[in-house]
Amino acid sequence: MRDTCDMIVKDVQIVGGAGGGSVESDLSTILIRKGVIAEIRNGGTRNHGLQSDCRIVEGAGRKAIPGLIDVHVHLRDPGFPHKEDIESGCRAAAAGGYTTICCMPNTDPTIDTADVVRYIDRKGMAASPVRLFAVGAMTMGQRGTVAARIGEMHAADTRCRALTGHGIAGISEDGKSLLDEELMVTVLRTAKALGLPVMDHTEDSALAGGCINEGTVSRSLGVRGIPAEAETRIVERDIRLARETGARIHLQHISAARSVEAIRRAKEDLPGLTAETAPHYFSLTEDVVPRMGAAAKMNPPLRTERDRLAVIEGLADGTIDLIATDHAPHAAREKAQTLAEAPFGVPGLETGFAVSYSTLVIPGILTLRELIDRMSRRPAELIGLNGGRIEAGLPADIVIIEENEPFAIAGGRFASKGKITPFEGMTVRGRIICTICDGVLCYDCNQRACATPKEDL
Repeated sequence: MRDTCDMIVKDVQIVGGAGGGSVESDLSTILIRKGVIAEIRNGGTRNHGLQSDCRIVEGAGRKAIPGLIDVHVHLRDPGFPHKEDIESGCRAAAAGGYTTICCMPNTDPTIDTADVVRYIDRKGMAASPVRLFAVGAMTMGQRGTVAARIGEMHAADTRCRALTGHGIAGISEDGKSLLDEELMVTVLRTAKALGLPVMDHTEDSALAGGCINEGTVSRSLGVRGIPAEAETRIVERDIRLARETGARIHLQHISAARSVEAIRRAKEDLPGLTAETAPHYFSLTEDVVPRMGAAAKMNPPLRTERDRLAVIEGLADGTIDLIATDHAPHAAREKAQTLAEAPFGVPGLETGFAVSYSTLVIPGILTLRELIDRMSRRPAELIGLNGGRIEAGLPADIVIIEENEPFAIAGGRFASKGKITPFEGMTVRGRIICTICDGVLCYDCNQRACATPKEDL
C-alpha cells in the first residue's frame, strides 16, 4: 500500500536534524503531512512506494536546513507602509529562508496594547505562511515614561501564543534604550513574572546623536560620530540589572569589541544572558561608508576592523548567541539624502543567510551546522518556539540552499520595499532555492511565489 502525504522533499542532505544533523553525505527523503514532518527516510525516493500525485520538491542533492528564525525585524506596519508592510516583509522573509520573524514595536501606533498585537497577528496570518510574531514595547508610545500594557499583550490570543504560550515574542524599546532605571527594573520584573525575554536596544542616548562610528572615517568626512561607549554603557548596565532582577535580558545588535568582552565575562555567572549581532557587523566596517554613503548607515553603526573581528570571535566561542538581521527598510528617496539626513537602517532579510554563510562558513569560522544553530535553533529557544530542527513530528519548516554557485546581491530584485543595501554587488554563496513553512511552499527562486500543488519545481 502506498504512503499518503501532501508533499515530498526528495534527495536532500539534511543539516540540523535530530541529534544535530544527519550524515551530510547521505541523501534523505522528507515526507510531509498536514504541515508536519511525518517521516524522514534515508536514500532517494526510488522504490519507497510513495504516491506520485502529491507535491514533489526536488532537492537535487542540495542541503536542506531548518527554517531560519529572525528575532529582530522592522516591518514598518502600522504607520509607514511606504517603507515596508507586513505582506512585503513576509515575502522578503520567505525569500531569505526565514519561516518565523519577530517584528519590533517602533510603529505608529506603537505595539503597546493587545489591539495592535492582534492587528499584526491577523494581518500576518492573512499575508503569508511565514509566522509573524509581534514584540511589544516596554513603554506606552515608547516615550519612556509609563510601562506598556505588557500583561495585556502577553495574554493576547495570537499565533505566537498558540505556539509559545505567550501572546508576544518578547518586549523591547528597540530604536532607543529605556534610560529610566527605576522604570526599567519595573519592566524587567514584569517580564520575568510572565516568562518573556527583554530584547534591549543597547545605546546610551547621551552619547548618541551622530550618524556613523566615531573615529577616523567620521573625522575625514566631517560628520558627527557615535562612540562605541554608547553601546557598551548600556550593555554593562543591563548586565547589572540582569543580576539584580533575574530577568532574561537579550542584548540586541552587538557591534563593539568592548561589548563582546563585557558579555563574555558576564556569562561566567549569568547563563540566562543572551546576545545577538547582525551580518553587517561581522562582514563590513566603517571603511565602506565613504563609498556607500547612507546605504551603509545603520544604528549601531559599522565600526572598525578590530570590532568586526571581535564580533566574529564572539560568534565562534558562543559569547554572542545568535544572528538576527535588524531588517530596517526605508524608501529609496529617504536613503538618497545626505549621510547626516538619511534615516538609520538597511534591509537584511534577503541577504542575511548568504552574507553569513559567505563570511563565516566558507572561511571555516563556523560549520554550516553551527551557523544554523545561531540562525534557527538558538533563536527558537529565545522565544520558546519548538523549532529550529528538521525532525519527524515538528512543523515542516525546511529551506533548500545552493552552496556552490556564486551570485551577486542586487537590491533592485528584493521582495522587500527596501532596495538600498550596503551589500549591493557583493558576490556571495548560499542562495535560497526554496522555503517551506508549515508544509507550504512559500518561496522558490524561479517563481518567487507559492507554486501550485502537484507541480514540480
